[in-house]
Amino acid sequence: MLRDEADLELLAELAGLLDQTVNSAGLTSGLYLVLRELCRHDEPQEGFAIATALAADPNEVAELCGRLMQHELAELHPTGMSATESGGAKVDAIETDANAAMKAYMLERPHTATVYGLVAAMQAGRFTVEDLIAFLREGPEGGEPGEQPA
Repeated sequence: MLRDEADLELLAELAGLLDQTVNSAGLTSGLYLVLRELCRHDEPQEGFAIATALAADPNEVAELCGRLMQHELAELHPTGMSATESGGAKVDAIETDANAAMKAYMLERPHTATVYGLVAAMQAGRFTVEDLIAFLREGPEGGEPGEQPA
């Protein structure tokens, strides 16, 4: 599905709200994404697996993991890295705050068809930070990065 300019603008605005929420919580976008990835797994994750999941440079991920450990948001195990309890709580708080900020922002916008659909999805709890990140990863064409539209 190709996205029009209004859809892309809206996604960028929502991404900006997510960044503001992450920064207000004292993290950078990179730290948040690594911590969020750690929280998605019950078992410790190796740095390379985290880098692969995020399509990021393994050296950058290793640096971010070190910073998360300094902030006591992640801990090192013999089999990899995991989020601490406070790290999990931080991700939960960021996502709760970001979801609320996105919903409030959407309710203030003129209701085009795209905005109306997104507001309805948010009110039903069907559009969240998780969905926003997935949409942003898909790129402007609406498919996987590098994938040709059908």
